Amino acid sequence: MTLAREAGGAPSEAARAAGATPGERFWRRSLYDYAAMTAEAPGGREGGPGEPERFRRFGDLPRFPLPAPPPALAPGGRVPSAAFHSALLHYTNGVLRTEFGPTARWPYHRATPSARCFAPVDSYLWTPGHDGLPAGLYAHDPAHHALVQLRTGDFEDALGRALGAHIDGAVGMLLLSTVFWRTAFRYGGYAYRLCAQETGLVAGNALLVADALGVEGQVHHQFVDGAVERLLGVRPPQESVALALPLYARGGSARRRSAPVAEAELAAPEPVERPAPSPGHGLEHCPELVELDRSSRLTDTASFGSLPAVPFIGENAHMASSRAPLPGLAATLRGRTSGSPAFRAAGPPVPAGTVRRITDRLPYAYASDARPHGTQSPVRAHLWTSRVDGMRAGLHELTPDGPVHRGELSPDRLGVAAPNIDYRSVHAVLFLSGPREAVQLAFGDRGFRVLHHEAGVLAQRVCVLSAAEGLAARIHNGYDAAVLSRALSLPDGHEPLFQIALGTPGPDERCLLPVPGQTPTGSPRPEGAHQ
Repeated sequence: MTLAREAGGAPSEAARAAGATPGERFWRRSLYDYAAMTAEAPGGREGGPGEPERFRRFGDLPRFPLPAPPPALAPGGRVPSAAFHSALLHYTNGVLRTEFGPTARWPYHRATPSARCFAPVDSYLWTPGHDGLPAGLYAHDPAHHALVQLRTGDFEDALGRALGAHIDGAVGMLLLSTVFWRTAFRYGGYAYRLCAQETGLVAGNALLVADALGVEGQVHHQFVDGAVERLLGVRPPQESVALALPLYARGGSARRRSAPVAEAELAAPEPVERPAPSPGHGLEHCPELVELDRSSRLTDTASFGSLPAVPFIGENAHMASSRAPLPGLAATLRGRTSGSPAFRAAGPPVPAGTVRRITDRLPYAYASDARPHGTQSPVRAHLWTSRVDGMRAGLHELTPDGPVHRGELSPDRLGVAAPNIDYRSVHAVLFLSGPREAVQLAFGDRGFRVLHHEAGVLAQRVCVLSAAEGLAARIHNGYDAAVLSRALSLPDGHEPLFQIALGTPGPDERCLLPVPGQTPTGSPRPEGAHQ
């Protein structure tokens, strides 16, 4: 269904009144009624009695402590092994630093940006096992850097059938879930968008970490939700499995199953004996979130969709380098920062080479079940520059041949007005956008999270590449989607999804220290939440 636009770019009232699906309504609300939507939130605050716990409790389930994560990431040793799992899980979604200081409000900082450091994304692992660890399904406990045993046994076929794929040859699989109330207690129904963005960020980070460890991850947005959630003991809507990433040795790949599988054909295992969710999960205050989570679920593999094939453009120019692991990734992740709570870039303008090293390495050839093999991401990128020496100020479209200047624009003409970002000081702002109409047509209401996951993969790459250049990268949804769409000349049905401000980190009153057991490199730098 197409949402017709008014002159200002927002969907028309006629389209709003039409029989839109929950996903179509949420697209409009989360992009064009952002202020009203967040105003309806429960209004929870950090430190208050209603603040959710940041880490899950696992009761008396068996635990397998992981060895200390290595100070650097590189291929080596057996895959899988305890050392491999330690590095993969810690650097994908672990706690890398803790925050202290007179204004410290967000004590636990993960490897990826998170709105106010709420960290709603949890990680699970399927492994064929290794010395001392039985084959089975595990939850990662990031607070104690341990694996918590959920089930033992061989689940390769069960997971593959739920994913509609043959995954023989996989060395393991990461499964990412969302605990909505960790973010929704503060943001209400709008938390669904934040959680979808953050799942994409974690998935993008998992791909980078896997590359550095010598294996390849493949993104699976589509699976039979109920079957996977029963295997893990996940209870929707409090928690919902959002994405799966099978891991393969170089050159390995999943293969699509030819015969469709329905949920009823997938054996229902005995329930996992997990502690019940904390009381007062609060999702009764978030009917839009619960409705969209329910309407986006899949009950068979025959309903899996795919975007139209768009081959890689200019592959010889940039795609080869995009497949190469990023050097010094562990140190870069430890030093990654979203800047101080009030984002203000410090120092003189940065040279154009700094920005070009980010934009030139942004294209990323990763496998995703949202599109045919060997085709490119549907996400577009634009760059607005302000204080970059050797690069014209204004708006640039990122193309395979490099940034193309599209004209000079002030921040107000871009529609950006985040109250905690000083746009006069930032060096540049990068925007990611995607084809809303195409994904809604291909995936139905699941398309909202599919496109935000795809954009999140590239957003995390921006954050990591920026950190490697000594820049902070602040993700912020504070923009007028209609104004920004016009400024970027986006076609109908294409929406802006991420705004990422880049700048040299300035002074901060907080102190962030590495988690004990890690080897720090240089002084810790401040990191804020991405919203």
